[in-house]
Amino acid sequence: MKKQLSSFAVMFFVSACVLIVGNSSASAQMTVGGRVGLDIGSLSFSPDLPSGETSSSHTGFLVGGQLDDWFSDMWALSVQLLYNQKGASLNYNESFDGISVSGSGSEVLSYLEIPILAKVAFGSGDVKPYLFAGPSIGILLSATGSSTANGTSTSTSDDSDFNTLDLSALVGAGVSYKLAGGPSLFVDAGYAIGLINIAKNNSSSTSTSMTNKTNDIRIAAGVMFPLD
Repeated sequence: MKKQLSSFAVMFFVSACVLIVGNSSASAQMTVGGRVGLDIGSLSFSPDLPSGETSSSHTGFLVGGQLDDWFSDMWALSVQLLYNQKGASLNYNESFDGISVSGSGSEVLSYLEIPILAKVAFGSGDVKPYLFAGPSIGILLSATGSSTANGTSTSTSDDSDFNTLDLSALVGAGVSYKLAGGPSLFVDAGYAIGLINIAKNNSSSTSTSMTNKTNDIRIAAGVMFPLD
């Protein structure tokens, strides 16, 4: 199922690029390139974690391609295809039958992600600040849990604990610098807030279901090349 959805996501990205190129006007400026950066992610928990357990941010990385269709000097549609690591760090200090157990761990969620963004740029020189906003669709590739307690480290596959799809609302800002030869360098940062529950509640018991949503800060840099 994941392979099929991942293949569909790649086909969707390619189809979107072809559609954008095919329908772009002669006056439009199209650019293609790539980005690489960090994802500082966290997870929300509802109900809250048990007493003695806390969560904090986890830093992963992102890398991928990007196509921008500039309808004018100010407005563009930006489509990206990313490998993006989200997740959270976990710490616990609990007592079981009088025995204290403390440790730390992490949950790393690797996604194939497609942000579809509206972008607005300001200014007319080589340096242009810009804003962007739009939905970001994620397809879970893998979920890996790791923990270290009393000097012992373990790692598990948690794929069955999470749903395949994630949907986020992404907003951010950046700045680009056009080089003399035509390409543009850029750096930007965005905040993505998860809109749907990614926890897969497999239990048929009457206990309260868990709700997890992703939240992450994305900081990236890259280069864009004009197609015409």
